[in-house]
Amino acid sequence: MLGLEIFVHSLKMVLRNLKEAMQISVVPALIGGALMVCLFFVFDIPFENFDSRTTGFPEGVTMGSFVAFFLSLAVVFTIVIFWIVVSWHRFVLLEEYPRGMLPPFKFDRVLAYLGRVLLLGLFAIGLMVPGSFIAGSAIQASVPIGIVVWVVLVAGLWIGFYRFSPVLPGAAIGKPMTFYDAWHATAGSNGQILLLIFLSFIFQLLMQFLVGLVIAVPVMGLIISVFVTMLILPLINVSILTTMYGVFIEKRELA
Repeated sequence: MLGLEIFVHSLKMVLRNLKEAMQISVVPALIGGALMVCLFFVFDIPFENFDSRTTGFPEGVTMGSFVAFFLSLAVVFTIVIFWIVVSWHRFVLLEEYPRGMLPPFKFDRVLAYLGRVLLLGLFAIGLMVPGSFIAGSAIQASVPIGIVVWVVLVAGLWIGFYRFSPVLPGAAIGKPMTFYDAWHATAGSNGQILLLIFLSFIFQLLMQFLVGLVIAVPVMGLIISVFVTMLILPLINVSILTTMYGVFIEKRELA
């Protein structure tokens, strides 16, 4: 069962390369966090005034500075996330190891990766708009039928994402491919991809449940929770895309 094999391989990929996973993700994440904190001072945003009860702008903060602040936060967050993701793809597919505790920063690859993600997002939105209209109409006619339509729509979007996903690792390693080529290369894999989606979903739920159990443990529970939710789970999801590229594009055998 290819879907199960891809999932297991992706899981083992992260677990047997934990050292490299930490080298690739920890320092960039710390740099990104430090830059985000600095932005509060750059835009003179009083950090202590932001909490769940905040209903308006803090004193002295204008709409323009507030928007610029959040746009800057989004840029820093996006760059750091894609820096980590691109570095992981390149480590696995090109054996490009991080230098010390800092992975190489390939700005052109990060930009190419971001471009593909945006295109995939636009494609999903283009399908969701008419799909939502159809599902909404179906719910008005019959709730059970509407639910089935919604499930089919969401499943179809996820299958489509994974069918197109090889364009992402391809962009990361400097071997760009068209969406048509990715779709053609993954032909006949819908059932296996659906199994892969199901396994990933169940695994995410299980990990979240376990995190909920250990987070109450002082200090160590928090460390484990952060380690799992901020490092292990995201890299497993990225590894699934990497593995799919290896299987469907490079025709690699799963060990």
